[in-house]
Order: sequence, then C-alpha cells, then structure tokens
Amino acid sequence: MPSRKYARLTVPIVQSLWLSAGFAAYSALTLLKPYPPFSYVPEIPLALDAVTSFALALLIAFRVNRAYERWWEGRTLWGKLVNVSRNLAIKIRELPRVPSEDKARMRDLIVAFCRGLKDHLRDDPELRRLPGFERDFEQPGHLPSYIVRHIYEKFAKWDDEQHVRAEQLWILDSEARWLMEICGACERIKNTLMPISWRWITWKAIVLYLLILPWGLVDNFGWWTIPLTMLATYFSVTAEVVARHVEEPFGADEDQLDLKGLCEVIDRSVSEVLREPGSGRATRD
Repeated sequence: MPSRKYARLTVPIVQSLWLSAGFAAYSALTLLKPYPPFSYVPEIPLALDAVTSFALALLIAFRVNRAYERWWEGRTLWGKLVNVSRNLAIKIRELPRVPSEDKARMRDLIVAFCRGLKDHLRDDPELRRLPGFERDFEQPGHLPSYIVRHIYEKFAKWDDEQHVRAEQLWILDSEARWLMEICGACERIKNTLMPISWRWITWKAIVLYLLILPWGLVDNFGWWTIPLTMLATYFSVTAEVVARHVEEPFGADEDQLDLKGLCEVIDRSVSEVLREPGSGRATRD
C-alpha cells in the first residue's frame, strides 16, 4: 500500500520534471537568436512577459483556490460527521428502555456508516468489510443508504416495542437524518469537478506563457534563460497538478483527506460512549 501511495505521488513530480526539461531545451534555442532563422524572431519586451505572468498568476490562483475550497468543504463535512456520530451515540446511550444488545448494534451501524461512506466515496464499497455485516453476502447498490435504512429499522422497532417515546424518536431522527445529508454533500463534491474547459484554458495559458517567456529573457539574462525557464515551468505546472490533485479530496493520497483516520476517531468515540449502558436519567419518564 505505501509503495502504491508513493507511486501516485511520484508520477506528477516526474511529469513536471519532464515538462521542465522540455521547455528548458526549447529555451536553449533562444541563444541562437543572433543567427538565422531565429534572428527574424521579433524582440519581446519584458513588459509583455510581466502582463502574461500576471494573467497566468490570476488563472492559477483561481484554480488553486477553487480546489482548496472543495478540499476544505469535504473536511468540514467529515468534521460534522464526527460530531453527528458522537451526538447520536450519546442520545442512544441515555435511552433507558432500549436493550443493551440493541445499543451495541447501533454502535456497529454508526461506525459501519462512516467506513461505508469512505469506501463509497473511493469507489471501493464492500459490505462484508464493515462491522456487524461480516456474514452479510448482499452487496447493495448504495452502501451508505443501506446502512442508514438499518438504523431507521432499529428506530421503528424501538417505537413498536415502546422502548422510546415520540419526542425521543424525533430527537434521534434530528441527528440521524444528517447522515444522508452529509453523504449527499460529499457525493456532490466528488461528482462535480472543475469544468474541463477551464482546465484546458489554464493549460493553454501555461504553455503560451512558457513559449513566450524565454524570448523575453534571453537579451537580459543570456544563459540564465535556461534555468529560469525550467524553474518557471516546474512551479507553474506543479501548481496546476496540485490543484487537480486536491480538488478530489476523498482519495487515498497524502494530500487528500485522511478519511481512514477520521473513521478511527469515530470508532473510538462511539465505542467509548456505548461501551456501558447509560443511566437514562436524561430521558427517564
């Protein structure tokens, strides 16, 4: 697993280095500017380089900011999932009439939802990997909603057996409904990427800038044009690659959200809350 992770991180770096080397080789042609046919290339003033640099900086800044907004929204949603899971567990613990085995089952269901949502967002859902479903051979089409259905089936059972009152059921629903709200918001982030036309505009702007840049630098910097072009290529290309990487926050790479770690936090918190039956004072008749 670590080797695959590092491989995913290495590929974009290698691509950036190859592009940097390619444009550095291209910039070497500017050293032949005094000789035909390059002598016919018109001089490019530094002011034009400054204008194109400013325009490209705006494009890349917008691209990176939008990618980070998606990453941060995903982190906010999973932070809310941590709180919702804890609150739901606390409220279930303080139901005096609910059997302890049902509370233990709800612990499994809450943790299973979080782990199932992680797998669902990473396109790797498998019901049998989740706690409480190890012997279940069914593979639902939408794993998170399947688990939430089991949660609400428990609520309905408690209502039928008069383990909860109507107002207690409403309190449970006010927390549990957020599970699918969070799931839907995460799916929206996952399935709505930056329009491909905008990504093409950014790449075209980068290429155009890098084609113009060395011809504007060579008269003032000479041989330094080559390393300067290479640096400009590496940082501009890397910024776009990072933005493309970060705008998909639910993957398994290091730059993306640590969903596994968040699931472990939820597991520990919910297990601690539901380890022992609650006193029930907060909801006693």
